[in-house]
Amino acid sequence: MRSKKTISHAEALEKARKLCAADEKCRYDVRKKLFDWGVSSGDTEKIINQLVSDKFLDEWRFARLFAGGKFRNNKWGKIKISHELIRKNIAKNIIEDALRRIDETEYLEVLKKELTKKQRSISAEDDWQLKAKLHRYASSKGFENELINQVLDNMIAITADPEK
Repeated sequence: MRSKKTISHAEALEKARKLCAADEKCRYDVRKKLFDWGVSSGDTEKIINQLVSDKFLDEWRFARLFAGGKFRNNKWGKIKISHELIRKNIAKNIIEDALRRIDETEYLEVLKKELTKKQRSISAEDDWQLKAKLHRYASSKGFENELINQVLDNMIAITADPEK
């Protein structure tokens, strides 16, 4: 079995600064990277504290950018974004703040567009089956059940009765 080469505190701090400067990171990501580099747990916490005090690491900034990016680029809903931030050990109040910053009108429009796009690619025998498939899809993207139902009720009603 190959042993990991350990790097000095100063080397690890410099590598971590470069890592954080290149892309926004959270403590979880940096801790994981430092572990991969073979940095001791004592040095890891010192390095993370130094990165925070030097403003290379900021959980609030990370959560806002992560939530906005996953929403706009990946079309993720708030539930999926929240779960991913929880997985990265981000505090609940920070997650709530990041999710509040997503514009509700834009959020609803993205859900409508995603469902409309998906509707073109699936086949269903009836409206109930269509609605179920679209609901599963939107749920897998992390959108809230009530919002999905609201959008689907409008979509299916319009499809069933084009006069509306």
